[in-house]
Amino acid sequence: MWRYFVRACCVVAGLLCLAAAQDAFAHRVNVFAYVEGDTVHVECSYSRSDRVRFGEIDVTNAASGQSYLTGKTDGQGNFSFVVPEAARKAKADLRILLRAGEGHQNDWTVKYDEYAAAAPSSPGQPEAAPATSQSHAAVQAVTAVPAPRAQATVAPADAAAMRALLETTVEAVVEKKIAPIRKILLDEQEKGPGFAEVVGGIGWLVGIAGLVAYVKSRHGKGA
Repeated sequence: MWRYFVRACCVVAGLLCLAAAQDAFAHRVNVFAYVEGDTVHVECSYSRSDRVRFGEIDVTNAASGQSYLTGKTDGQGNFSFVVPEAARKAKADLRILLRAGEGHQNDWTVKYDEYAAAAPSSPGQPEAAPATSQSHAAVQAVTAVPAPRAQATVAPADAAAMRALLETTVEAVVEKKIAPIRKILLDEQEKGPGFAEVVGGIGWLVGIAGLVAYVKSRHGKGA
């Protein structure tokens, strides 16, 4: 009698773990966000090859819950937005919540320090164009004077333009170098089963073993 009770417990435990595993698989969704200048880029996926298409995005103040903006991912599971001015003034961490439907949801937090250094972009003006044109004028000013006195004749505005161009170039180079690192982090986030999945797999085995034991016991009793 006791062995039947133990087997029944194994069956129940297995079914419970199986239900937990199915729930974990059904709600698994990945969110990854990074800052580039004053823009936040968000990538959403179920797996490496299955992206969250047209998932709902809600960007809020991570501390107060104030909503800054909403939107939807595109056909590749991507979404981008300029950091809201209200978030800058509040020095807020940004909570990016993804809702993919049928209970799928996850979030990512962008810290204030990640976007604080980037100046807000001016509406209707390309960011790089002014610096490029001014820096070209600066180069002409430098080459137009005799070499020994070139540095002394550079106007402060031209020097500032050259510094801006240099900063833009450095940022572009750094961004190009760290982009693969971001991709690696995203792949690592999506790779392999998590703890819940492992426990669920064990539940499968325990449940199957319990069912087999139960069937054998019933068969032996019938014989």
